[in-house]
Amino acid sequence: MTELKTLMNGSGIAEEAVKISHAGIDALLIDVAYGPFCLQRQQRLLSLRAVIGSQDRFPGLKETVLGVNNLLVVFDPFQIHPSRARSTLLELWMQVRPKDLIGRRISIEVCYGGDFGLDLDYISEVSGLSKTSVIDLHCSANYTVAAIGSMPGFAYLVGLPKALEVPRRQSPRTKLEKGSVIIASEQASILPFTGPCGWHVIGHAEVECFDSRKVPPVLFSPGDQIVFVPKAVLK
Repeated sequence: MTELKTLMNGSGIAEEAVKISHAGIDALLIDVAYGPFCLQRQQRLLSLRAVIGSQDRFPGLKETVLGVNNLLVVFDPFQIHPSRARSTLLELWMQVRPKDLIGRRISIEVCYGGDFGLDLDYISEVSGLSKTSVIDLHCSANYTVAAIGSMPGFAYLVGLPKALEVPRRQSPRTKLEKGSVIIASEQASILPFTGPCGWHVIGHAEVECFDSRKVPPVLFSPGDQIVFVPKAVLK
């Protein structure tokens, strides 16, 4: 069951629709992803997550999982009825305001091009930029970790320059190496594990995005600021 709500804020102004969906019998997904990614909505979801976790508004709350402009709330349905949980989510969403994403500043060295950057020529062609300009532009941006998902340690980075926005590959690769520096649409990332991927790869970084032996195991957190630094440019 999915519920769409258009709410009125405290000033009597209509809010954009909020989608609440059941995810099994013990979870609800609040989805505000209409149109392109919105950092302000992401910051507001962070506020919502903080309020849910700090107040006794969700008896039996088990877990919250932040996605890209959505938030999964997992709870014990024997302690709070799903309809009560849904109405509480909508009520709190109306009350919260965007929470600034404040995190660490992390520099990542990248080897661009060559066998590490299989799609660098393609990005250069479709963007109309030289390969050097693509690299310079990729390194000039300040990226913000919006969410962790898809696989352990996979950071969705926002802040990719518009000139580098290219749709995902029509045919995903079945195997892309761990550490691949990738871009797709309006986002960038680093592949934490070797595996299938439909994003475009332009370089490689020697970085452990996920290590189960560490606490916490994930290198990045929402709000962290990421800067890419060219280590080498390969032909």
